Amino acid sequence: MSALPGAPKGDILIVEQAAMVGGIIVSTARQLRLPGVRLATSTRAAQLLLEQHVFSALIVSLNEEGPALEMIQNLRGGKYRTRADVPIAVTATACGVELAQSLRGHFVRRILLKPFKVRDVILTIGMLDGQPTAAVSVAGA
Repeated sequence: MSALPGAPKGDILIVEQAAMVGGIIVSTARQLRLPGVRLATSTRAAQLLLEQHVFSALIVSLNEEGPALEMIQNLRGGKYRTRADVPIAVTATACGVELAQSLRGHFVRRILLKPFKVRDVILTIGMLDGQPTAAVSVAGA
């Protein structure tokens, strides 16, 4: 049940279990007038949002690695309203060869290792949204 090509662009979905971190990312993105950003604090909440809304990109925390990878696989399989080919980035505490190969197989565009700087996530949001790097201004960058 993938979205039709040419469907209106949606928000970017951030899946981050640490609500404080997710909140900082969302509020910073809004202050910088970046595209709409929605926060889900669990993989299950993200799945519900993906079933109901169209998103233009995802940034997914791998804190819940198994469910997160399953959600990405389902997305790539066209099981949500969001297009199967939307850009995806992930955050992880570590990334071994096996995980990197799995992510490559799901066409993940970027891996951010924790702890990361909020600036890196903001730049990733700009990259996923197709904005040139220079168009994303970050204070202190």
